[in-house]
Amino acid sequence: MLKSSLLEILRTFSKQELIKFEDFVRSPYFNKKENVLKLFLEIKKYAPHYENDNLEKEKAWVKIFPGKSYNYGIMKNLIHDLGKLCESFLSEEVYKINEMQRSLDFLNSISSRNILNIFINKIESAEKAFLKNFRTVKYDYLADYYEGMRDLYHLKVRFLQANNQFKKNDELIRSPENLITGFLIKCFETFHNVILNSLNYNSPVKSNITYLFLKELEDHSVLKNIMDYIKEHSHENYPVLNCYYCMYKALSVNDSLEYFNEFKDNLSQNSGLFSETELRGLYNGLLTSFGNRKITTNNFHHEYFSIIEIGFKNKIIQKPDGTIDPGAFTSIVNVSVANDVKFTEEFINKYKDKIPIEFRDNVYFYSMAVLNYKKGNFEKSLEYAVKVQSKDLFMKFDIKHLQLNIYYELNDRVAFDYSYDALKHFIKSSNLTNESRIVTRVKYCEYIKTLFNLREKHDAYKLSSLKKEITVNKTINKNWLLRKISELENETV
Repeated sequence: MLKSSLLEILRTFSKQELIKFEDFVRSPYFNKKENVLKLFLEIKKYAPHYENDNLEKEKAWVKIFPGKSYNYGIMKNLIHDLGKLCESFLSEEVYKINEMQRSLDFLNSISSRNILNIFINKIESAEKAFLKNFRTVKYDYLADYYEGMRDLYHLKVRFLQANNQFKKNDELIRSPENLITGFLIKCFETFHNVILNSLNYNSPVKSNITYLFLKELEDHSVLKNIMDYIKEHSHENYPVLNCYYCMYKALSVNDSLEYFNEFKDNLSQNSGLFSETELRGLYNGLLTSFGNRKITTNNFHHEYFSIIEIGFKNKIIQKPDGTIDPGAFTSIVNVSVANDVKFTEEFINKYKDKIPIEFRDNVYFYSMAVLNYKKGNFEKSLEYAVKVQSKDLFMKFDIKHLQLNIYYELNDRVAFDYSYDALKHFIKSSNLTNESRIVTRVKYCEYIKTLFNLREKHDAYKLSSLKKEITVNKTINKNWLLRKISELENETV
């Protein structure tokens, strides 16, 4: 039982949830089996970790059925029943706070009983409540609001038609408006996931049905016509849908900055329309669209840092549970250190304890390696770098890149060549990354090795050619490479 899903769920319960769950198990409405309650009361003694040997099935059996021979089948069923009660309890807890779903379910129940006056009064109250919660940003995801409003208007029309009470067409207009608005938002959200998956795992985008569907709508001006309609007829809904549409454009048209900047401005101007949860998703969409660009600019880090500032301004860097995603933490360190070392140092010290404990040491060591490198403490940076033992592919990439830079700065040719060979082999042997990233990382390896060769044997023409190539091509650490070229140019003046 120690490795059962039952205990895995119970370990997540807070003290208050455990008290409520006991009431749930004691309720004859939900549980009529006394032995299931006995099993829970025995398990509860070992909260919150539930790791005691007394939780082995045979030992728990003795407490529940003293003097009786152990029966595997009965014990298995008791554990299963208690596990199902856990699942039901969690569902009830979610349902309890879902005001919209509870209202819709109640209205469906009243409708099926055909209680006309109560139905009309309750559905009008529900409509007002839904709209109030929308305007006061009470919904975690607005697509759920539009889906709920669609169901409400559909239910209202169907009920009034059945009772010969239907007198106006407003509901017939609002229902499809909400249907289309909520559907498109979910399509744009899914498209973001498709792009993100492509970047991280090199999965194809153009064969994905979401890409094909949205591209067809876009190519034939259907999306534009829908946006124009919503803008004209749904003044409250348009800014919400338009923000998601801007995200879609920024993600799909990645060979210019036009749509990225439009999305960034739109998100900044309309952030007050969204909950923290939804705003966090849109913010991640902004980061993804920035990383998905086919072009690079000299002010890359400055632009990226401005996105980070948006995240802090809207208090969405941390997750709802107060933690910071390890990937987000390292991204902030990587970008901010190129703009503001003091900010980076303060960020690491202030938020390092917010990293989930299983990732904390590696992320902290990595961050300190990056910070000390920027400060010019190359030996110290190397000390932190070798402590990183992460299994995360991208952190491995970044550490190997950092070590290559350090050996360049230390002018350690032997260590540099060893790191160069190891990194280039690592990049080519890795399948868990986007093809574009492979190209840019391999290019970087070639650039820095050429740079090391030119430092040892200066050639003004080759240095100038390298500078031109790096300037026009997409590569990681472009500013660093150009800065090192300038240093070599100045040495020969």
